[in-house]
Amino acid sequence: MSGLHAVAKLAGVSKSTVSRVINNEYGVKTTTKEKVQKAIAECGYMANQVARDLKSQKTHLIGVITPRISSNAVAQGLEGISGVFEEAGKHILLANSKQDNGKEIEYIIRFNQRRVEGILLYATHLDAPLIEAINQSTVPIVLIGQDGSLFNIPSVIHDDIRVGFSAGMRLIESGALNIGFIGVNSQDIAVDQHRFQGLQQSLQHAKQISPLFHSRGEFTIESGYQQTKKLLLEWPQLDALFCATDRIAIGAMKAITESGKVPGKDIKVLGVGNDELGQVCTPSLSTFNYAFELSGKKSSSMLLDLIENKHADVSKLVLSFDLIDRQSC
Repeated sequence: MSGLHAVAKLAGVSKSTVSRVINNEYGVKTTTKEKVQKAIAECGYMANQVARDLKSQKTHLIGVITPRISSNAVAQGLEGISGVFEEAGKHILLANSKQDNGKEIEYIIRFNQRRVEGILLYATHLDAPLIEAINQSTVPIVLIGQDGSLFNIPSVIHDDIRVGFSAGMRLIESGALNIGFIGVNSQDIAVDQHRFQGLQQSLQHAKQISPLFHSRGEFTIESGYQQTKKLLLEWPQLDALFCATDRIAIGAMKAITESGKVPGKDIKVLGVGNDELGQVCTPSLSTFNYAFELSGKKSSSMLLDLIENKHADVSKLVLSFDLIDRQSC
């Protein structure tokens, strides 16, 4: 059996580089990794994974906590996450909190017990118990979707206030005068509070009246449908609806159609997220496209940097968005 020296000589690299490849350490170029792996195969060099982990104190495991597996944002984000960590030789442990705040904390504790090297958390809220659990974690945690920078928690977020503002301006440009908003749980600062805040600011900027209402439901088509059925009875003057997510908006359009009105004509509708269902519904849904896959990539890279340097500066990254014009607005 050949040793590190023989592998390094054959690959034309240093022994330390061979060691980094064997231990799946972050930062080795793909071309270099391929040369070393080829040399390992040719030399018949074998290494015991358990022994490596015990020596290096690395498990190569990353914990990812999501609120909903069915979420379009999570599904696209995981594409970006898996690509970055696969390249870095890391393996993902996926946990679904099912939007249970307590389970988010439970999984943070469990992942620490499993000796993961870091955690990505798709956060739906930020309260004192969660912040305390993050601060007590022995491994770095990066938030996706909520801004934890005020609490020194690294975060990758979307520009939710500005998307709300852009939605309001788009609806005003379409001729709307009576605009309503359907959000989600008020604990979700980004999706509910910030998107509504942006809508309010746009109406103030245009010197229009405040939104007709701020209704709250769940992240589902059915919730959007049921909410809108009630709201149409309470607010017959409604001529535009901004929904916090595409799935809420799709449900809303179904209720509008059943009421005898035409979405996109009698009542303009805008969503957020560019869910593929919005392309095939009738009318097709105008929406805002978020860089969900990019958020997965950026948050993963941020976490890898923190794993390699535990004293790295805390950072916050804000990602932009694009308006997708279709038939509903």
